[in-house]
Amino acid sequence: MKGLVLFSDGSYALKEVPEPQIGRNVYAPQDVLIEVAYCGICGSDVHKWKDSDKKGVSSPTSAVVTGHEIVGTVKAVGPEVADVKVGDRVVCELVTFYCGRCINCQTGRINICCNMPSMQQRAHYVTGGGYARYTLWPARHVHVLPPSISLEEGTLIEPTAGSVHSVIERMRVRAGESVIILGPGARGLILLQIAKACGASPVVITGLSRDETTRLALAKQFGADAVINVEKEDLLRRVKELTGGIGFDVEIENTGAASAVEQYLDIARNGGRILVSGGGIRGGIMAQLDTRKIIVKELELYGEISHV
Repeated sequence: MKGLVLFSDGSYALKEVPEPQIGRNVYAPQDVLIEVAYCGICGSDVHKWKDSDKKGVSSPTSAVVTGHEIVGTVKAVGPEVADVKVGDRVVCELVTFYCGRCINCQTGRINICCNMPSMQQRAHYVTGGGYARYTLWPARHVHVLPPSISLEEGTLIEPTAGSVHSVIERMRVRAGESVIILGPGARGLILLQIAKACGASPVVITGLSRDETTRLALAKQFGADAVINVEKEDLLRRVKELTGGIGFDVEIENTGAASAVEQYLDIARNGGRILVSGGGIRGGIMAQLDTRKIIVKELELYGEISHV
């Protein structure tokens, strides 16, 4: 079969790759062979392809088929698999390897296992992912789709799970809090809807001129109380207008741009909570932060990765 292979230097190529086999992998005898119907393109995949120098980009240690926003149909299962069967329509979790014994795993934070490097936690970096006809996954991280969700719709489950982790589990957004999301990509639009579902108000999203007729227009349809084109409007002035001059309670940085990271200390209210999210897809970014603002405003900074 053909697969889109990611190499350790961050480059991609469409190559002939062997079909995965039940019983001949690290998940056996609890392995599930899935025929991929759809695999969403994550922002991390795009940045691995677009970043010309590849430096700092999170890549596997050896060539592997990538792609992790996977839905498909079960074609075969290992002898100890009980919860899914051949013919089931399924969606895959991203984090699959963790020790289960460390303090983080014992408290449900398997996505930051103390004993497993983050890149090795993801099945698509170990046995291959969804940019091929077939993929193998451990049964405990395969979930049957309800009849009400189509396979195509199912591709949004993994990024939605990560967004729920960000808004609810990490930032603990509450009804009545003001939220600003920097970056209107697919993830930003999902974050927006989750914040609205939590009762946050106002919920604001920022973007660029190229986003006006597409992503920012969609943000309005999805319930954004305001959208800000940072190339045409003064961000700090608009923030003051929208928050009565005090800044936002919760801020989610989803752009991966150093300029956005450096601005977020100014648009959070005193005591505000800030989530740094977007830079991770590029292997991290270098930004200059005025630590005095963090200190005197008693700001809380958070990170997040994947979902639990």
